[in-house]
Amino acid sequence: MQDIYGKLAEMKISLKEKLTHPFLEKYLPSPNIDEDKLLLFYAIFDEIDLSEELKKQYIMTAMLVQIALDTHDDVTTKHDISSTEFVQRQLTALAGDYFSGLYYLMLSEMKDINMVRTLAVGIKEINEHKLRLYHDVNVSTESILDSLLIVESALFQHVTNHFQLNKLNLLSTKFITYKRLSHEKLRCFSGKSYQDTSTFNSQVSTNELKRACSMFFDEASSLIEAGVFKNPTIKNLLQKRLKYIRFHETLHDKKTVEEGL
Repeated sequence: MQDIYGKLAEMKISLKEKLTHPFLEKYLPSPNIDEDKLLLFYAIFDEIDLSEELKKQYIMTAMLVQIALDTHDDVTTKHDISSTEFVQRQLTALAGDYFSGLYYLMLSEMKDINMVRTLAVGIKEINEHKLRLYHDVNVSTESILDSLLIVESALFQHVTNHFQLNKLNLLSTKFITYKRLSHEKLRCFSGKSYQDTSTFNSQVSTNELKRACSMFFDEASSLIEAGVFKNPTIKNLLQKRLKYIRFHETLHDKKTVEEGL
């Protein structure tokens, strides 16, 4: 157990070092590193027969893609902003571009053109579905949930397809979509309107969110339970983390590594 935590902590430190830029640090908060996604990418690459160093490079590359996408999501679209907010908006957009450049650099150093193509297809899908979520108002609940699933899981889907890991494709999709739906449900119960946030425009009813959360949780839980992992510790860690998100929803932004789950 400790070995995996050590490796995850090491990757988090390496990611922070890559993401650190002295100029950006003066004006922007540190980018968020989603440790559940880090854990899922770790679980995926742990199943692949690669050197430890190469696994780490692939995981860090995938996480940089995710962080670049998340950073671009933070670019405000408000019309009436102060000069300080305007500078922050410009810098946030540039930071997202900078993080994107980092993963292209890593893949070029690895000389893996196929992975560049794989991630590029995933990024294209994610951006297309973000446009639907943020700008299409008259869409069905089913369409919103489908787009959320793709936005959250497309990177995992394409990476696992690339390495032909079908079971982990499904598991990571269900797990990470459940986490996003759980966030949305919490937001709904907290009384925040969707217009207060950078999330989608069209509202999904509380009952629909509860139903979808329950379904994705059950499916993710069953897939973990039925899954056979090279390292059983990863299975236990995924189970604990999934349950923790469900039963500590107000706290599930806390970090996997820090909590020692």
